[in-house]
Amino acid sequence: METSTYDPCLLISKATDAGTTTGFGIVGMQTDDTLGLSDNAFADREDKELRFKAKDKQYLTDTDPIEFNGCTVRLGSDNVITLRQKKQGEKLESAVDMKSYQKKNVARGLSYVPVKMEDLKLYAMVDASFANNKDMSSQIEYVIILGNEITSSDSSFKIRSNIVHWSSTKCKRVTRSVLASEIYAMAHGVDIALAIGTTIDMIIDQLSLPKVPIVAYTDSRSLYDCLVKLGTTKEKRLMIDIMALREAYERSDLIDIRWIDGRDNLADAMTKAASNSTLEHLIDTNELELRVQGWVNRDSKGTKHISEGGSV
Repeated sequence: METSTYDPCLLISKATDAGTTTGFGIVGMQTDDTLGLSDNAFADREDKELRFKAKDKQYLTDTDPIEFNGCTVRLGSDNVITLRQKKQGEKLESAVDMKSYQKKNVARGLSYVPVKMEDLKLYAMVDASFANNKDMSSQIEYVIILGNEITSSDSSFKIRSNIVHWSSTKCKRVTRSVLASEIYAMAHGVDIALAIGTTIDMIIDQLSLPKVPIVAYTDSRSLYDCLVKLGTTKEKRLMIDIMALREAYERSDLIDIRWIDGRDNLADAMTKAASNSTLEHLIDTNELELRVQGWVNRDSKGTKHISEGGSV
């Protein structure tokens, strides 16, 4: 088996094993517990190779949930998988601000809906809050989702997707401008998206499906211009990150960069007190509609910048 580029505790059967008697399998390890997805051939081989006494396997069905890493995983109707904490909200005593909300929403969690494997895309939505912490440091955040574009036009995209990763952390580097914090957020979000993307590609390569393209979203016009329209900045220390992002974009590791309305940015809800409700809507419905203010049509006839007013 091969280790994931994102997490060394995530193991994937080698591509040469697909279609053979060794079978196909994915195994995630957490201390003394494992969570796996496999075909019968791989499961049989796993049982045969087991050299020590272990607990009996639990299988996820519509009537039997499984527990892993402190969470309960359930299979619902239409093959929707839900992820819930094991009644941790009932045990909260010290978190005064969140205790009441958590106790009233014990069953709230993430749902994972089926998506079409043929046209999957990985979306990285980034945002930054400049000097908003008590020590005047900046907060950088991103949300990464995997899904399909249901409908699209020059002005909007509707996506059916699942949340796969998110983060909101204090920026460890000094930020002297709003653009600097936005660049650091984009570099961090795209870096994780590429790691997750290569892991997904390892899996779907065995299914003879095309690689999953990565799309980045930002609500910062200045950042969008820096990356797509070859804008620049006077802060030389930022140019390394800008050049790395441009190189990924030119090599099509990052297939597209889109400038969206700030009211639709998922990452906005990670830190801001007066944030939009887009993230809550995605968690509830697994659907997201984005109003796009600028993006690039990269076709065989050349590159064309699209904005609210038309071509640029």
